[in-house]
Amino acid sequence: MTTTPARERTRHEIVRQAMGLFQDRGFNAVSLQDIASAAGCSKATVLYHFNGKMAVLAAVLEPAAADLAKVVEAAEKLSNDAAQEFAIGKFTELAIHYRGVMDVVQEIIPVIHEIPEIGQLVADGLRLQRFLAGSDGRLELGLAGFAIGGLMGECRHPGEQTDEELRQLCDIGLRRLLRPN
Repeated sequence: MTTTPARERTRHEIVRQAMGLFQDRGFNAVSLQDIASAAGCSKATVLYHFNGKMAVLAAVLEPAAADLAKVVEAAEKLSNDAAQEFAIGKFTELAIHYRGVMDVVQEIIPVIHEIPEIGQLVADGLRLQRFLAGSDGRLELGLAGFAIGGLMGECRHPGEQTDEELRQLCDIGLRRLLRPN
């Protein structure tokens, strides 16, 4: 059996605790000291692993960002219609799998473009919006943005709906807005 080095375990625990705190209290209400206390380490230890709170945020978002990058990369290889259909299905899967992350992202939306640590996530999110829209038309892009925002809002409260209920809501909502015919 392979053991995980202490440094890696500490980093993982910092990220895990930060995610929980961000969800429970909100990103802006959580300090590095709060994260350190929850992780059972010092603030200096958090800063050893991460260059500030934004770097912790980037680590919290990293698994979702990596999965989103795979989705947009795959969608780029498809025709517009096929890419839109693929994006609808994958956005639904991501929204369900990363409910807690959606909650955190929703809070930072007003300043998300000012956080260089998650620049690629933002770029991939905009690419996903384009695939969901099915075209570069202003109305279609606006509808896709509206759909993303609304569904992210529905994902904010993990205990309110089962995964199946949320899957159905996302799928039907996206299809009615983005593929009405």
